[in-house]
Amino acid sequence: MITGHRWFDHNPPIDKLITMAVNQGVTHFLCGMALGTDQVAAEVLSIRRLKWTAVIPSADQDKLWKPRQRSHYRNLLEQATKQITLYKEYKSGVMQARNQWMVKRADICLAVFSGDPHGVGGGTATTVKMAHDRNLLIYQYIPAESRFTIIEPLHKQLTLF
Repeated sequence: MITGHRWFDHNPPIDKLITMAVNQGVTHFLCGMALGTDQVAAEVLSIRRLKWTAVIPSADQDKLWKPRQRSHYRNLLEQATKQITLYKEYKSGVMQARNQWMVKRADICLAVFSGDPHGVGGGTATTVKMAHDRNLLIYQYIPAESRFTIIEPLHKQLTLF
C-alpha cells in the first residue's frame, strides 16, 4: 500500500519506494487515489505496468477538485488493474476508512512522510501508525531530508512447525 502527503509530487522517490517493494516480492499495490503522493504513485505504477488497485474512498471523491485534477484522476482510474469504491458519497471518516481498508490488506507500507509515526499528525501520520501497529514493514521517504528509511516491524512472526 502507498500513503503520503498531498503536497508531494516528485516521481523519483516514489519510483524508488516501489522498486524497494518489488524487491521484497510485492506484485500488486493498493493506492488510495488522493491528490499528491497517491496519484504520483498511480502514474509510476502505470508507467511500469505493475498491477495496482485504486482504492477510492467515495465515488464523488473528486467532486470539489479543479477540472484538470478531475480529468487526470479519471485517466489514472482507467489505468488501474482494479477499482474498489468504499462509499457512494463523501462523509466524515471515509478517508480514514479507506486507509484502514488498505492497511488491513497490505503486507508492506510505502510512505512519503515527514514525521514520526508515533507523533501527532494528519492522515498520513495516522496511516503510518496503523501500519506500524499492524506490524507491517514500512519503507519511508522523508522529503525534508531527501532520504529513505526502513521502519522494521515490532516483532517477527516465527513458524515453529
